[in-house]
Amino acid sequence: MSKATYVLEPLLRPAVEFQSAAVAAACGSVALSAPWALMLPDRLGLACGAMAFTFASVRFKEAWDVKRYQAGMKYYKITKLAPHKIPRTKDTLYFGEGFAWTQKHTQRKLDATRPEAQPFITITARDRALKEVARKFEKWASAKDKTGISSHRIAAKVATWTSSEQWWNPLRPIHDLGGNVHLHGVEPDEKPVLLRQSARSGHLLVLGTTRVGKTRLLELLATQDIHDGYVVIIIDPKGDAELMMRVYAEAARAGRLDQLYLFHLGYPEFSARYNGVGNFSRITEVASRATNALPSSGNSAAFKEFSWRFTNLVAQAQVALGEVPTYNGILRHITDIEPLFIKYARLALDRAQAAGQIRNWETMVETCAIEIEKRKIQVPRSLQDRHPTLSATIIVARKLQPEISDPVLGGLATAVSYEKSFFEKIIASLGPFLEKLTTGAIGQLISPDYFNPSDRRPVFDWMQVIRQGGIVYAGLDALSDSVIAGAVGNSMLADLVSVGGKLYKTGLDPHRDDGKIVLPTICSHFDEVEAIVGEEFIPMVNRMGGAGMRVTAYTQTVPDLEAKLKDAAKAQQILGNFNHVVTLRTKSLESAKFIADQMPKVEVTTLTVVSGVTDKAAEGDGIHFISNNQDRVATKDVPLIEASDVMQLPIGQAFALFEGNRLSKIRIPLPDTTGDVFIPESLRAVCEDMKNRYRTSDQWWTETDWLAGHPIGLAGSAPIYVPDDLDAKTDAAVAATGASTGDERVEPTLGPEFSSVADLGEIDLDTLVASMDQNAYSGEVVK
Repeated sequence: MSKATYVLEPLLRPAVEFQSAAVAAACGSVALSAPWALMLPDRLGLACGAMAFTFASVRFKEAWDVKRYQAGMKYYKITKLAPHKIPRTKDTLYFGEGFAWTQKHTQRKLDATRPEAQPFITITARDRALKEVARKFEKWASAKDKTGISSHRIAAKVATWTSSEQWWNPLRPIHDLGGNVHLHGVEPDEKPVLLRQSARSGHLLVLGTTRVGKTRLLELLATQDIHDGYVVIIIDPKGDAELMMRVYAEAARAGRLDQLYLFHLGYPEFSARYNGVGNFSRITEVASRATNALPSSGNSAAFKEFSWRFTNLVAQAQVALGEVPTYNGILRHITDIEPLFIKYARLALDRAQAAGQIRNWETMVETCAIEIEKRKIQVPRSLQDRHPTLSATIIVARKLQPEISDPVLGGLATAVSYEKSFFEKIIASLGPFLEKLTTGAIGQLISPDYFNPSDRRPVFDWMQVIRQGGIVYAGLDALSDSVIAGAVGNSMLADLVSVGGKLYKTGLDPHRDDGKIVLPTICSHFDEVEAIVGEEFIPMVNRMGGAGMRVTAYTQTVPDLEAKLKDAAKAQQILGNFNHVVTLRTKSLESAKFIADQMPKVEVTTLTVVSGVTDKAAEGDGIHFISNNQDRVATKDVPLIEASDVMQLPIGQAFALFEGNRLSKIRIPLPDTTGDVFIPESLRAVCEDMKNRYRTSDQWWTETDWLAGHPIGLAGSAPIYVPDDLDAKTDAAVAATGASTGDERVEPTLGPEFSSVADLGEIDLDTLVASMDQNAYSGEVVK
């Protein structure tokens, strides 16, 4: 009888089919070998023997299935898979071995909890003792195999058999992965669990507590993305060394080492460099990224807004002066904003004078400085200890503001006018934070010096990586400094969102003749995403699927996101944008319910045994009592999976909900690195190879200009303003001093901030040198 005809599936019971199979096989043997014993003709004996063996094989198969099912309910399965053997195609993403979870598996899980089923799903003490003896034999055989004696070699081969992971091996090792083994044992027939690549733009969320297999799943998915040729971005706050070496090995296996960038705050000596504030679509993004990690609760909110305003002024001035914003530059300018104001004031006033908006501003500044020195002009108390030329520049800039209408100049003038003690107070939280980012070797990674020829480490940005189809591994070393890791990771996400906005509008090539928008495929993996998440993550998962971004976020619990964002509604807004969810073991009930509550209820069958005895009160009918035994079969509605099931998952196993309605139970394979020539011997080997691959300036003329793909300012703005009549002014200056004889030399003047040589006694040498460098263009021809 087929198992499908039973009301209750009979799997947790003795395999009695073996007995009928043995009897049928014995009868078949007799019918074939001695048909006369059964009083059968030879031909009829042959037919009866064939029928008997057919029946025996069917019964043996049924018994075999029962024993195989019971073995799966006792022992954990572990699979090791070499990267090049992953069963994948270009159109699908492989997650592991498993099955589609249906009502049948909920029924089997419920049946395994019945007391009478326990002998068939529990490892007995005898089995454990036999396996312990087998482990001791394997250890002895391994030690003796090196002797070369033939008997020892035979023992080693036997040990190979006893250690086999096949389910039919009664001596196979017992693995303890924790959790409930029954959750995967309810289905002995596994298949590869796949997700359509076209569905990944709906984004994937992976939940799981620590040390249950999230990073190994990341390795599995990232390996496939690398071999599929996609742009791959991995941000790992922990900086897992095994993950980094895996990324390196798979890039080498796929022939993409020339596209690989390794960025690691824990290994600055070989890490590539990244400027988190150097690329932007809007200039305000620089200030937002630089101040996003500052505290914003309570009274801190006002100080964060002050810091944002001054950082925005500094960034706008830097871009106008042709400088690439960096954390180091922002720190330098907010610590001493006066040189930036002087440089920008000259630029802005020169530009306004060239446009005919103002005239003779330098003369105005010199005159005003003289009047201030003679105390004929009263300056505010906050400027009384400043150099007269600085005070004069502030006064002139404010006076000419209606004509030139430059808000940056006005903002800088206001900032310089503050008392230094007051200015330091309102940016008190920004300064120490930027010092953390720029101190030591880490500062050279996230605030790179673009013009340092001795630094061979490459500088990358997201648009550059996307255009070349690159691979980026970013390890943030959060265990050493979580503040820096969070700030860098947060700026990376904000930068990615900005790049995604550009791609969404124009695609990879905004100058295509046919006008079509061609989008890249960007597979991003964010491990421990709660360490780097911010408000900019909302538009990333909400809209960037349309820009080719496929986000896979890994976190431990749902409350982790709420704690980082300090807003449960925003956390739910992020979670609501993940169409696919993979949940490993989690110890958070809310996280377990996140997937369990999305499942429908199903109908399961229960068996109730009823026994009773009733005394007979009437006399004369010969009946003294009535006994009653019943097996009642009933049905009830239960959830397809419960939160407790998610919380009892073994290590390396997960429930996966794909596309809203496909629930699968998966078992994640472990990477098999045996004999893998692409796996580096150590992290040091990776470091040395990456150092050797870094480009130098020896062949600079063959390389792409770094500035070509490096937007450093607003659209339509020139890095440095150059007056159209600069050459004419220079020729006139030479002519005014007389004809050139070829023996002239040009000496820089002191600049307008110094009204006389006597003023040199009031400043230090560094200020003088800086002034001469800044004003080298205003020279006099000396004969």
